[in-house]
Amino acid sequence: MTGADVAAPVREAVATLRAYRADWVHFTNWCAGHAVSPIPAAADVVAAYLRSLTEFAPATIRRRLAAIGKMHRFNEMPWDVTDGRIRAALTDMTERARRPAPPPAVVTPDMLRAMVERCADGSPRGLRDRCLLLFGFAGALRRSELVGLQVEDVRIDRMAVVLSIREDGEAQPVHLPLPEAKEMCPAAAFTAWQQVAHRQTGPLFRAISKGERVGGRALTPYAVTRILQRRAAMAEIPPEIATALSAHALRAGYIVAALRQGMDTEALCQHTRYHDPRALRQYERLLTHD
Repeated sequence: MTGADVAAPVREAVATLRAYRADWVHFTNWCAGHAVSPIPAAADVVAAYLRSLTEFAPATIRRRLAAIGKMHRFNEMPWDVTDGRIRAALTDMTERARRPAPPPAVVTPDMLRAMVERCADGSPRGLRDRCLLLFGFAGALRRSELVGLQVEDVRIDRMAVVLSIREDGEAQPVHLPLPEAKEMCPAAAFTAWQQVAHRQTGPLFRAISKGERVGGRALTPYAVTRILQRRAAMAEIPPEIATALSAHALRAGYIVAALRQGMDTEALCQHTRYHDPRALRQYERLLTHD
């Protein structure tokens, strides 16, 4: 047996452990956003988590379930992967992943501008929402990436806002170009939001009380959905479109706009953190629609 024969399995084992670690971090971040315990994890919690993995392939979903189980067994915590709730969620998600995905609801560039305009009241909520809308769209951020952003993940340079997005345990830079129009500029939106948020670390997008006091808790994906629907209604977007928007609509909107403009597939995959170009097919079906 050669050194290469030994090295290959070792590399595969290291890569698998790295993936499991990233999967566990993803699960704990989801639990933190939903104020539930990751360990020991109740079957209902695990099932809800699995059902949230709508953007992932069946192999990834199964691996993340395996990572949760390994962490429980390592800590000698009770774990029953045969629980009916977990098995039903796993079956539903893997079967769903094999079916063609329905066309996602999207925020178009025109919708984005109209929604941003409705944030220009100078209030903490308006400043937060403008920053969230621009970051989510320009960065094509997944809902987990958007609510998981930390203040220290943001850097402004001369040409762009640079976000540090964590993927598989590693940080990947995502660049948001700076447009000439200040009201649509991510850097200006971030600076204005920071002036009222007064945070140097911790969650970037935080809950705000009815008295307009900025809290310390990060937004949840569901809260992002409510923000999008509220801003869309304020922008007088038709109700049937506004109510269909979810936290994924900003990412979907960027991808559809980029495809429509003829952006190179490789560059688009790199910007959106898609490893397989086939993931873009669900958005290509929307190119014939306005």
